[in-house]
Amino acid sequence: MTIPMPKKEYISIQMTPEHRNRYNILTGALLERQQSDRSYLAACYLLSADEDIFDIAKPYVSFDGIDFAAIRMRVKKRFGTYNEYTAIEVGYSLFTWCNCKVNPHEMAQSGPFWLPLICNALLIQGNAANIGE
Repeated sequence: MTIPMPKKEYISIQMTPEHRNRYNILTGALLERQQSDRSYLAACYLLSADEDIFDIAKPYVSFDGIDFAAIRMRVKKRFGTYNEYTAIEVGYSLFTWCNCKVNPHEMAQSGPFWLPLICNALLIQGNAANIGE
């Protein structure tokens, strides 16, 4: 008797046109190999979500990778330890696979804008979601 394997289903994440445009700019700066890496995609998803964060991150995303040290320093200097910094720390952790400096409580307190984005980034990196067209 053959047991059928369940079909893997993905959640499709939709973005606003502005977010999609910024995301395409960041992922377009990466190498083709990097563009298929879920860690890069999750990081770019978070870095492109907000126009101010995007403006900070854009010069630090290239075919050489993502310079999270520079991005984190500039975001912390500009926003302090507020919601934006929490999202960048999560993005850094997903990208580097290092322990996250923010805990689940801080993530949960990141507010109605960032919390769904953080959750989506977790799904993207975990190969449970794709970014819809």
